Amino acid sequence: MKKTTLTIISLLFCLTIFAQEAKPCLFIGTYEINKRGICGDFELVHEQVMDYAEYIIMRIQFNEEHKIQSPTTKFIDKNESVIAYKYEKKISGWGCNSNVISTKIGKSIEECNKQLADQLAKSPKDFTTQPNIVFTWQGKSNGTAQYTRDFGGLNGTFTSENTALKNFILAQLSNKTTDKTAYVLLKTDNSAETVVYINPGATLTKSYETKNLEIKVIYLDSKKPKPSVDIIQSIKEYVRGKVTNEKGNIKIEKMGSIGVRG
Repeated sequence: MKKTTLTIISLLFCLTIFAQEAKPCLFIGTYEINKRGICGDFELVHEQVMDYAEYIIMRIQFNEEHKIQSPTTKFIDKNESVIAYKYEKKISGWGCNSNVISTKIGKSIEECNKQLADQLAKSPKDFTTQPNIVFTWQGKSNGTAQYTRDFGGLNGTFTSENTALKNFILAQLSNKTTDKTAYVLLKTDNSAETVVYINPGATLTKSYETKNLEIKVIYLDSKKPKPSVDIIQSIKEYVRGKVTNEKGNIKIEKMGSIGVRG
């Protein structure tokens, strides 16, 4: 069998970290980074805030900083969820397209996705290209614990979502690299290891019914063909973490990886 050489980037983490308090609300802003006549390209900014008062302060600063760049802002309350998506929009009468960023706000990520799907079905001409979701944020109810960790380019935010009888971990994984696909191997208490692919700039949000969630992250060149799942699962070099939902508190432990191999 022909040996396949894979370029792997991995980092070393050795720590046990317990849940930290997260600000429960969200500031979202967009501004024009590139002007092309009447058309332009927009950029997204998001940051967690404590409440509406902190949002107002941030909005004033944001509008002042980007006052000639068509700034817009939105406040997302703690019980709301939001998705942000990018697409090309034709500017009627000007013969050009703008790369715009829009949002959908709802009670859950699923509701936000449905709003977008409904708009696509109802008004397909609004979109010159298919929308690409670039950011998702799950609302937080009182009493949930959350922890955020950088896995060397893949930002993971983990939130406890327990019911009276079951444990859930909501995982939001955002690939912040520009040229690496993140291959994420996930294992719950009652399932085999599965692989998800997260392209540069993309975000995956999914809820897992489990008390423990084991994570392995491997970074490969996004321009090269995707290897098969069995090859990914056989790789011994990776960034690793174990997320535990202990009575509503999130902790991450057993972080580690083994070097770089070419």
